Amino acid sequence: IKFLSDSGPAKNDIYYNYYGTQVMKQYGGDEWRKWNKVMRDSLVASQNKSGNAAGSWFFDKGHTTEKGGRLYCTAMACMTLEVYYRYLPLYSQEATEDEFPLD
Repeated sequence: IKFLSDSGPAKNDIYYNYYGTQVMKQYGGDEWRKWNKVMRDSLVASQNKSGNAAGSWFFDKGHTTEKGGRLYCTAMACMTLEVYYRYLPLYSQEATEDEFPLD
């Protein structure tokens, strides 16, 4: 967590960023909020805004982007932005208290 928090999201490696985002979301706290702000803002800023590629992403470096191309990068960017919605707080105190009251 310290390494991820200190280094932040990568500039061009969406694979690293996707899995880093999952780790940081599960960890939570200030580290997650710091990571998420940088990650979210950089993804929104790097989205293609014109022409036939509008709304998509492409990162020219990083793990598997050469083989996956624009479709892969766009799918990974979308999944990175959706981390909030795809994982239930299974390991948090709130999840157990809300779903299974003990009184």
